[in-house]
Amino acid sequence: MRIKQISVYQQTQALLRKNFLKKWRMKRESLLVCLTVCLFPQLPPQDLGRVDKFNMSSTMIVYTPVSNITQQIMNKTAAAPFMKGKCINGINDKSYSFSYKLRFFLGYAAPFLEEEFSAHCWETYDDFSCILSRYWNRGFVTLQTLINSAIIEITTNHSVMEELMSVTAINMKTLPFISKDFLQNEIFILVCLLYFSPIMYFVSLDITKERKKSKDLMKMMGLQDSAFWLSWCLIYAGFIFIISIFIATVITSSEIIVMTGFLVIFTLFFLFGFSLIALAFLMSVLLQKAVLTNLLVFLLTLFWGCMGFTAFYRQLPSSLEWILSICSPFAFTSGMTQIIRLDYNLNGVIFPDPSGDSYIMIATFSILSFDGLLYLLLALYFDKILPYGNERHYSPLFFLNSSCSQHQRINNKVLEKDEDPDPPSDDYFEPIAPEFQGKEAIRPALSNALLFVMLYILLKTDLHFDIYESQITAILGHSGAGKSSLLNILNGLTIPTEGSVTIYNKNVSEMKDLEEIRKITGVCPQYNIQFDTLTVKENLSLFANIKGIHPQEVEQEVQQILLELDMQNIQDNLAGYLSEGQKRKLTFGIAILGDPQVLLLDEPTAGLDPFSRQQVWSFLKERRANHVILFSTQFVDEADMLADRKMIMSSGRLKCAGSSAFLKRKWGLGYHLSLYRNETCDQEQITSFINHHIPDAKLKTENKEKLVYTLPLERTNKFPDLFSDLDTYSDQGMISYDISMSNLNEVFMNLDRESTIKQGITIYFEQSELRRNSESLNGTESAYPSFPELQKAVSDMGLWIMQVCAIARLRFLKLKRGRKVLLTLLLIFGIALFPLTLEHIIYTMLHQNSDWEFKAELYFLSPGQLPQDPRTSLLIINNTESNIEDFIQSLKHQNILLEVDDFANRNGTEGLSYNGAIIVSGKQKDYRFSVVCNTKRLHCFPVLMNIISNGLLYMLNYTQHIRIERSQFFLVKGSFFLFFIVCSISPYIAMTSTSDYKKKADIQLWISGLYPSAYWCGQAIVDINLYSLILLSTYLIFYITKIMDIDLTSRIVLATVSNTLQRTNFIKRKNSSLWSFRDSYYKLSMKC
Repeated sequence: MRIKQISVYQQTQALLRKNFLKKWRMKRESLLVCLTVCLFPQLPPQDLGRVDKFNMSSTMIVYTPVSNITQQIMNKTAAAPFMKGKCINGINDKSYSFSYKLRFFLGYAAPFLEEEFSAHCWETYDDFSCILSRYWNRGFVTLQTLINSAIIEITTNHSVMEELMSVTAINMKTLPFISKDFLQNEIFILVCLLYFSPIMYFVSLDITKERKKSKDLMKMMGLQDSAFWLSWCLIYAGFIFIISIFIATVITSSEIIVMTGFLVIFTLFFLFGFSLIALAFLMSVLLQKAVLTNLLVFLLTLFWGCMGFTAFYRQLPSSLEWILSICSPFAFTSGMTQIIRLDYNLNGVIFPDPSGDSYIMIATFSILSFDGLLYLLLALYFDKILPYGNERHYSPLFFLNSSCSQHQRINNKVLEKDEDPDPPSDDYFEPIAPEFQGKEAIRPALSNALLFVMLYILLKTDLHFDIYESQITAILGHSGAGKSSLLNILNGLTIPTEGSVTIYNKNVSEMKDLEEIRKITGVCPQYNIQFDTLTVKENLSLFANIKGIHPQEVEQEVQQILLELDMQNIQDNLAGYLSEGQKRKLTFGIAILGDPQVLLLDEPTAGLDPFSRQQVWSFLKERRANHVILFSTQFVDEADMLADRKMIMSSGRLKCAGSSAFLKRKWGLGYHLSLYRNETCDQEQITSFINHHIPDAKLKTENKEKLVYTLPLERTNKFPDLFSDLDTYSDQGMISYDISMSNLNEVFMNLDRESTIKQGITIYFEQSELRRNSESLNGTESAYPSFPELQKAVSDMGLWIMQVCAIARLRFLKLKRGRKVLLTLLLIFGIALFPLTLEHIIYTMLHQNSDWEFKAELYFLSPGQLPQDPRTSLLIINNTESNIEDFIQSLKHQNILLEVDDFANRNGTEGLSYNGAIIVSGKQKDYRFSVVCNTKRLHCFPVLMNIISNGLLYMLNYTQHIRIERSQFFLVKGSFFLFFIVCSISPYIAMTSTSDYKKKADIQLWISGLYPSAYWCGQAIVDINLYSLILLSTYLIFYITKIMDIDLTSRIVLATVSNTLQRTNFIKRKNSSLWSFRDSYYKLSMKC
């Protein structure tokens, strides 16, 4: 036996090489979708013209409530020259306030966000346009000004229509800026968020598959958990490293992110990818299924990443953002938000010389690193306490020394109680030869232990036996006898519920002892174990390193195994392409690597050809000395030829143990006397002759050439007289005779018949069969009480109806029991509901954020208020060459911090430190105004227009303020997608019946007399009702959520007709009723 030293480094290196070869031989390509941005230079101030330049020819205005005041206001509004011929309608409303609200369709005439980071300006065909210009160019400010002037005129009996309608708008000078398309930042973050999803699929698939197939066996060979997880972590960290370099290069070179350096973007992506790997590890341990793991990781990434958009829109307090960053997708979205904001403000973070806001990115990197390490530690922890399959599990508090010590003491008590059990008192076990006394190597003492017998059957069993060194011991038993369960207990894979197992005085239940046992043990499981993407030689090298063979001796050991098992000609073949026999031989070779002192082999020769089987037998016989070899088999001849000691198991219990001669004597049927005869031989005379000597002899086999009698073992003293008389009996037609002892196969079959489990199962099936037969007979008698009734003919229509009902019932049962079909339908329906749900979430978020009042404090400070970003003072430019104190006082009355200057000093269009400015021109008491806005303040124009309107109202000796609010209509589009998906479900429902065609069941039905029309009508009854139920549930969703008005009858008829036509393989839809186009309109809610 070679000296082995388990090394985590050596195991990690071997597993890492295995993982690398696996990935190298299974190449896959990835696709990166990227968006582009533009960096625009500085722009000069832009004159947007007068308020009344907007043409409202295609606009319909709806106002509410309808009262004398509102009608007067709207009549004044309609009296404007450019409003003639426009449709203005009133709608009753119970709400009342001294304010009004303008409602537009989402994004049409007003930005729907309070602050936009994508771009505040963009390039058109021949000019530049900015978002805040929508208020001016699409009629919002025009309608606002008309209503304000109407309110002022009705309130004061003084018209200010000309002063307000002559207001001009100017965009301030714009510094160099980064322009992006609508929602480009959000889409870019979402693409980056889900970029690693394909890799996470392969992570979950590889981890789940390897934990299921090979990790338990590798642990039996000495694999450390840390080496297993570290190898996969390193290989996928390498992939993440390469991909992060690639995506960071693409982002920086294509100027998706302009101001932030390569190293910052690379670090953010690498740490996020690493955290996702650790998260996939954790989910694979908790869920233990690749599909569920991948789905949950994807959903968690999508959900928490989308939750991160709350940080993008500044909807959460900073402290809560850091708390939620414990979820790495949220932290990644927050980090991308910081980079985009820095880009928007033309700032950036460049390492290794951080400055400015770089501490935020350093904090983001720290929290992502913490998330990855936390997920990895949780994966290692739950891997200990929630093992896969039969792996040994630890206590939840295994890391506490006191808890571990207490657990070990409990096990030791069990060991002390069962260490020296009394030997069996019966004589079913052959006494051990004196030369083997004291060489007990394996000593199972299992009292009331649970063994898996057959499938889903647990039996309590008592197993007390010893296995000796320098002997080959075989375990015989039928399938499900408990052989593999016993071997799993012996190799430490399964912990016995009671009792103990010792191997060379080391307890298998103790973890420290088990590690020592695994160094001297080789295990060949019942199934083949190999990595299909590795060659035969690479598989052997991998497991040699896992077993702790010295690296300098690995190559020599591998070549020796290849030579002894005659596998040199296939050593460079991939294991996945080997035959089943070659795979079995490779598994056996893995078990004997390092010349282990203890070999536990579970049917090692199953599937081998005779030559390979002889090779394995010869190898085991050569290694018998100073080794412990225990193997299970179902082949009696193999145990008879190879094993020194046989143990026969049945129903989880050990029936007997001993050599072949002992078992034949104890459990055999006796001796077989074969008499060869000719035609003149009289059988009755010879039988009488045999019974004369041995009365209890029985005739077992009879044919023309031979008679075989069974002679009891107790009558061996009568054999000499019998043989002497047989020698003189040749004249009676007997040619010759021979005698033989019962073989081991007969012993095995004799014991197997007495299996209590087999008897119980046989009785169960017999009773079940009797019940079924009884029910069948009763049903037959009730259905067909007399033969003449069978001759009664059924009418064609009656038969057709019966067949339709039978097929409908069959179709219903198939749908009811075919969960895959129903789950697929639910999945499709869920996919259809996703856009609708997402639309409602976005609607709720935007609805809460899009309804606000245009107050001066939105952008401007109050007197005495400390500077607060983004608020500034309001700049007033005097271009009248006279005193404008009356207008200044009207503005101060609105609690606004003012800064007044003369037009000769500055014109206000260059003052980027201000959010807005008002240029006053004209004559005293007959002012004309120009409003100047910073292009980054999206709602500046309505705010300034309201300030001017309230200023004029105050100058007319009225202290009340006009208050204006904004709101938006939302176009519901997700419902159309839902209808589209629902209409697309019907072909899938119809196509589920193709299984009858594939199995040719329909032909058998036609032969049996089934009408084709009855077949299709019976299925259509169920399918149409199922589809109608889905359609009704769709309408129910719309009705409950009050998304839209519905016309129930027409659409159900349309869908039902469509489903029926699809049965004839003709699909024609006319969904014009689902679509309607209306002119855009404004809705005005006001009270004066």
